[in-house]
Amino acid sequence: MLNLSETAIVDGTLCLLGCFSLLTWSVILLKAGELGLNKLRNRTFLNSVRNGLETGSDPDLPAGGAAQLARVRACGLKTLAQAKVQLTLRGDMYEAWHDLMERAMRLQVQKEKARMDSGLGWLASIGSTAPFVGLFGTVWGIMHALKDIGEKGSASLEVVAGPIGEALIATALGIAVAIPAVIAYNFFLRQNRRIVVTLDHFASEFLHATIQNHLTQQTVTENGRTTAH
Repeated sequence: MLNLSETAIVDGTLCLLGCFSLLTWSVILLKAGELGLNKLRNRTFLNSVRNGLETGSDPDLPAGGAAQLARVRACGLKTLAQAKVQLTLRGDMYEAWHDLMERAMRLQVQKEKARMDSGLGWLASIGSTAPFVGLFGTVWGIMHALKDIGEKGSASLEVVAGPIGEALIATALGIAVAIPAVIAYNFFLRQNRRIVVTLDHFASEFLHATIQNHLTQQTVTENGRTTAH
């Protein structure tokens, strides 16, 4: 009964590490596909919209499908559409609407960041706990291996090496699970930060083009009034 319990605990530790490994590689493959898709969509959208941004916000430009940049731009355009209605009545509210537009796009960038970071917590947790889970299995295995050796009354190398060597497998497996989890976590974190920088830069560029367009319109309007007088 005792031997069955010892085996069950060690086997349970190895099974848990196996589940950790399966979950780690599932998250890695999922996030890698998501990262590649986001980069491709953003690059395609940025190439199609670049000329429009250089000359001002153009609502007739392609929507960009599921690109993150398209969603940030859609938030800016939605606020801009509301501003156009109000600015025809109150021309002195440009600054307030520009502030609202910036906040709307920043909020969307934060949503995109939260979406990209989802799942990375599993990698961080597995990377930090897997070695300890493996160490627990090893300590448990060694403890009961030494107990069995004591009961046999022999400490020869043949008697000691086998059980202890088997117990050390848990630690090795724990480290093998933790290494790819930690590497993948750091990699995806760096990649997500780069994408967030790209989204922030795009939002700033969009806001700059919008402000420039409004200033041009104000100048033309004021010159028209001066000429009329």
